[in-house]
Amino acid sequence: MADAKPLIQVKNLDLYFGAFHALRNVSVDFHAGELVGLVGDNGAGKTTLIRVLCGIHTPTGGEVYFDGERVRAFHPKLAIDQGIETIQQSVGLCDNLSIARNFYLGREPVKRILGIPFLDFAKMRGEAKKVIRAFGLRDNVSVDDEVERLSGGERQSVKIGRAVEFKNRVVIMDEPTNHLSVREREHVNELAVQLRDQGLLVIYITHDIFQVHKLADRIVIMENGEKIEDASTDSMTADELEEVIRQGGRQVEKMEA
Repeated sequence: MADAKPLIQVKNLDLYFGAFHALRNVSVDFHAGELVGLVGDNGAGKTTLIRVLCGIHTPTGGEVYFDGERVRAFHPKLAIDQGIETIQQSVGLCDNLSIARNFYLGREPVKRILGIPFLDFAKMRGEAKKVIRAFGLRDNVSVDDEVERLSGGERQSVKIGRAVEFKNRVVIMDEPTNHLSVREREHVNELAVQLRDQGLLVIYITHDIFQVHKLADRIVIMENGEKIEDASTDSMTADELEEVIRQGGRQVEKMEA
């Protein structure tokens, strides 16, 4: 059940890259305990919007609020400190490092021996093993194995488990099932629902309206940098939402003509 008070509020957001108007007066609320599908074709603006929330882009105009407080500085480190984690298919793990090292990447625990800091490998292995088993890694995979041994779905499991372990409040899943098998897609989608059920805000970016409609509480559709629909999955079918996308695309073609 989503909280009544939005965890993230976006109000009248604009973003220009030079003369290009990438986001156009976008307003949308996101709640804790909610799985929101953010849908649109390539270039619709969905990834650009997320990059604002992640602190990568600073908006040209408008306001962003996190847990009721206005965000006045946009930087990836600040977003991470607020508990916003982005899970992408192609980035986020180092193939030549162990699963345990990847699990703690950037957050490595240290212990001091005679005042000298050393990485606490025992803690990394123990905590990583406990969490990744809960998120679906095979029993014959060791946390000391290099990440390159993992399948695409297992890599996503490591990232999702990491997001939960470090008490993130928002998990943004950017096309998380690209290039995965049918079974792996189902597993990643089950984890997305699991995160929502644990009270996190999950924003699931995709171009596949039919896949995300089965998972999401709400669908936000973007086209040409604008929000063109924001509807609960109870109120509109996937076919109806697909028609909104098609109509939005026709409007863009008319504008360009």
